[in-house]
Amino acid sequence: MNKKHSEKEQTIDVRKVLLGMIGERIVASFLRKQGHEVEESLNVFDIEKDMLVDNKKVEVKTQVPIIMEDSFGVTPRQKLKIMSSHRVYFISVPLPKNEDDLEGCIFEMDPEDSSLKAHRWRSINGREMLCFPRRQPAMKLVHRITDEKVLKQLKELSTSYM
Repeated sequence: MNKKHSEKEQTIDVRKVLLGMIGERIVASFLRKQGHEVEESLNVFDIEKDMLVDNKKVEVKTQVPIIMEDSFGVTPRQKLKIMSSHRVYFISVPLPKNEDDLEGCIFEMDPEDSSLKAHRWRSINGREMLCFPRRQPAMKLVHRITDEKVLKQLKELSTSYM
């Protein structure tokens, strides 16, 4: 691997970490305003949870959705962490170039909801993902981010080409 390629990968990795950290702060603030007790993990790479909400494990995913599937995607190795959480919050990051009617929306998913739908999907480059469709009863839209500065920051940190 040449040096230029590895620097590009590092930049993408840093942007992903920053995007995740901002998403966790957004969700923590939203939940506190709803009256919940929130304890954020001090470890950015915590393998069990992103935060405790009312002493229950919560995961936050801040990502550009897979538009052609109208879904949020996670890698198969993240499935256990997602499914063992009390709740999962997805923040729909605005697309850099295209429109999305759900951009800036925060969704709450209950992994134990019997109506939860998920499917496997493989990207063009062969990456396998577990997709959770955004438009389903188990995926509740709980808030829409309207602060233009926050939306711009999310868009700038996006690693999407769309």
